[in-house]
Amino acid sequence: MESILLKHFEYTFEDPSLVDNRCFVNGQWITAASKKSFPVHDPVDDAVVCLVPDLSVAEVRDTIKAAEDAFQIFRKVPHRDRRFMLRRWGDLIKAARNDLAALCTIELGKPFSESLGTVAYGIDYLDWFESECERIYGETIPAYRRGTRIMTVREPQGVVAAITPWNSPVAMITRKAGAAIAAGNTVVLKPAPETPLCAIAMAKLFERAGFPAGVLSVITCSPESTPIIGEELCNNKLVKHLSFTGSTAVGKILNTQCARHIKKTSLELGGNAPFIVFEDANIDSAVDGMILSKFRSSGQTCVCANRIFIHEKIYDEFANRLKTRVAETIRPSASVWDPKSNFGPLYAGKGVEKVQRHVDDAVSRGAKVILGGKAEDSYGPNFYPPTIITGSKSDMLFCQEETFGPVACLIPFSTQEEVISMANDTDVGLAGYLFTENINTLWDVAEALQVGMVGCRVGLVSACEQPFSGVKESGLGIEGSSHALKEYTNIKSITLGGL
Repeated sequence: MESILLKHFEYTFEDPSLVDNRCFVNGQWITAASKKSFPVHDPVDDAVVCLVPDLSVAEVRDTIKAAEDAFQIFRKVPHRDRRFMLRRWGDLIKAARNDLAALCTIELGKPFSESLGTVAYGIDYLDWFESECERIYGETIPAYRRGTRIMTVREPQGVVAAITPWNSPVAMITRKAGAAIAAGNTVVLKPAPETPLCAIAMAKLFERAGFPAGVLSVITCSPESTPIIGEELCNNKLVKHLSFTGSTAVGKILNTQCARHIKKTSLELGGNAPFIVFEDANIDSAVDGMILSKFRSSGQTCVCANRIFIHEKIYDEFANRLKTRVAETIRPSASVWDPKSNFGPLYAGKGVEKVQRHVDDAVSRGAKVILGGKAEDSYGPNFYPPTIITGSKSDMLFCQEETFGPVACLIPFSTQEEVISMANDTDVGLAGYLFTENINTLWDVAEALQVGMVGCRVGLVSACEQPFSGVKESGLGIEGSSHALKEYTNIKSITLGGL
């Protein structure tokens, strides 16, 4: 590995061998045959961390074929043996959690303290799927015709192509690959071009866990090559299931390409989460929930609050308390390695540009910035401060697009009917939040929101045991929970006659 990776980071790796810039294909560590590569950047200062392989379509095709060959063997491995392999992988990840968190900080810019939480989140998913591995049950069905019996079994699907996003590079691997492998499939994993190093390190640990070659392969490709590699994953007939987390726009393209072959897809796409605070809410609790939802990972999560609706009678009080509380709790630092830091840069300059465009649009339409509102370079070129905007309206740009940044635009409302209408006025529906002390209001609104997940008096709605899914254009299928393993199996009914 090139020494450039470690030269300017305030961290000493406990296991330097986890730091690698090669792909893992069919149990082998490779570079691109063409020697083509692309850079990984540190968002803190945009410095080049290292170069990783830019694989060709032919190399990806060979990887898929190797995964198909491995599947013919792995599908016959007993559930309990798969469980023990997953447990060993999980134990190795736990032992390497600090190094994995450091890689997350290096390629994503997360403060190290926050990266540790991201890795812990990924460990939870692997622990969950390992424990569920032996519970992929079939059923017996009473048959109408005499002398027959009907039963069902669940079988693995085959090669799963998993495309993971940059904003949670460890947890998205365990959430997809963990479930798919627990169900008996093999996986070809393509991490986001911005964050390949965590995936490569996870493959190192996977290899050490003793899985057969080809069960998990990690391929990398440049942003320019990504569309053609994605098309190969969709069109290759050996791939039986495509799992993707990312934007709705890209998800539509992939789903269309997979539809040509009636290929199973799992799509976790964009959100535009409403966050509703009613007049009777505990304001301090709502403020804390909003900060957790909106500013975690610098606002770069698909379930973060994007449209914040505050009842008009508490609007000013909520805004003032939020401003005070953000100043007290959000702690950026000159170093993302500072253990006290809990707020870092955005992942790239294009993220900053989008956030600023949303802020400028709101201000041009009459909104008022009461905190932040301008990109700062005091903590690096991609830093954007926590921002609060009042006087916002539902026709502003941030309501039409997912901001994916640390901007809280507060919209007043007067009635429950009005806010439900505004909250549901979007083509997507991933997460929603509400704060009220009235149990009737809580249930009425939770059921009325057109989203896949609702947080009632909480600002966090994701856990390994919980179904993670959206409605409308926020995706297809379920990740997390016992339902996730079913996503990666086919149900087969068997009818026995002559009994």
